[in-house]
Amino acid sequence: MRKIKTLVLAAVFVVFGASAFAADATVTFVSGKVEVQRDGKWVALQKGDTVAKSETISTGFQSEAKIKILDSVMYLGPVTRITLEELSSTGQKDNVSVYLKTGTTRSQVKHVDNKRVNYQVHTAVAVASCRGTGWIMDDSNTVEVTENTVAVGVYTQPEIPSYEGEASGETDSESAEEDEELTSKDGVLVQANQSVTVSDSSAISNPVSTVEKTANDVVGIITTANVKESEGGVGLGGGSVIGDTTSGGSSSGAGVIPGAGTVTASVVVEIETPEDF
Repeated sequence: MRKIKTLVLAAVFVVFGASAFAADATVTFVSGKVEVQRDGKWVALQKGDTVAKSETISTGFQSEAKIKILDSVMYLGPVTRITLEELSSTGQKDNVSVYLKTGTTRSQVKHVDNKRVNYQVHTAVAVASCRGTGWIMDDSNTVEVTENTVAVGVYTQPEIPSYEGEASGETDSESAEEDEELTSKDGVLVQANQSVTVSDSSAISNPVSTVEKTANDVVGIITTANVKESEGGVGLGGGSVIGDTTSGGSSSGAGVIPGAGTVTASVVVEIETPEDF
């Protein structure tokens, strides 16, 4: 009889020990239509609701949400769908892995003293990870870093981990003592105010300044508009060429691409930094 009681107590201990490592995410803000896929059905989410590992969250048009994931925060933009693939915590380590299927996310990852934070967001092609920082990632596989450093690499299916680190011999205390600094083995290191893009062929672009990228995008828009105008299209400003004193598509020099020697353009770019969470 005493042996049976001992086995029952041991079973109860195992159950409570396993649940201590589970974690939930909490919805802290909802605007518009935000749902979670649960038991094969889509259920509306409200502020204060919790979301568990393996559940999928979706936002509709003109909708957004904020989710507190352990000590970090993730913002979901409109028409965004994510799955919480990994969500666990111990006394020494937090593990978070989010699959971004569509849309845009912004992560604000908080570094916790004396604890290792493994936080990553991935698409089918790219993966971004950090220890404690912030970045924006979208379904075009572009990562824009807002603070500190983020490692960006090519996403590959992870190997099935051994139970409690038996095969590797790694313990939570050992992993907590590992170097917290990101290195090149983690991927391309992208600094604050830089962005990179991972192509469908798994090529990672060189980090570029977000200010430079925005300026190039604006110049590209101007160039395209001038080309359309030279072909008889509307162009910019109903036919006016930027930098020209004349108006109308038939003016002398009108429609020439800036830099060709006839028409010049000046571009002033004003960048607004994202608001804090």
